[in-house]
Amino acid sequence: MNRQGTPTLILALGSTLGLLTGGCGGIVEQDAERTFMQSLGNTTITVYPAFVRQGKSAEYDANAARGIGEFLTTGQLANVVQSDVRVPITGPWRTNQAKMLRESATAFADYVQANPIRTSYALLPEYLMGSGGGVGGIHCYALDADGKVAFAALLNSHHKPFADAQPKSVADCTNVLIQVLRERLKPTQTDE
Repeated sequence: MNRQGTPTLILALGSTLGLLTGGCGGIVEQDAERTFMQSLGNTTITVYPAFVRQGKSAEYDANAARGIGEFLTTGQLANVVQSDVRVPITGPWRTNQAKMLRESATAFADYVQANPIRTSYALLPEYLMGSGGGVGGIHCYALDADGKVAFAALLNSHHKPFADAQPKSVADCTNVLIQVLRERLKPTQTDE
């Protein structure tokens, strides 16, 4: 709220790539991110079904996980294990997308810590479906086996890939997310 007691909405504007790493509400741990990026092409990732929110209701979409897993595999970024586990995300729907991102990342980290993965990383997409057939936002989280956030994406109509695609369905969200992952996930070279 501002000084007059009026609710204030703060939007984080910037380049898409800037919002995909440490700019996501500060949830990405730099060391974990660096290790993750260096491991691309030689790592393993468990991909979970997308958590699809629509107001107070939610469902999961395994096709999203398969599409993202296929992209990671064919792009030779990781060996993928598909999971059918529905990661419990219990945070409420909020008008503050960054807060939802942080709460969901924390819930995912709690899940990974309580249910150890057999891969180096775990990845969970989250789609925010609006009323009337639109999409309000797309999130994606990649955590290391200790539950540290190594990568996060927050997309909405302020970001070019999202605005250009104007997603209306879960499949559209998956396509936008894959496009952004293709742009952002590039193995980094180590100084060896």
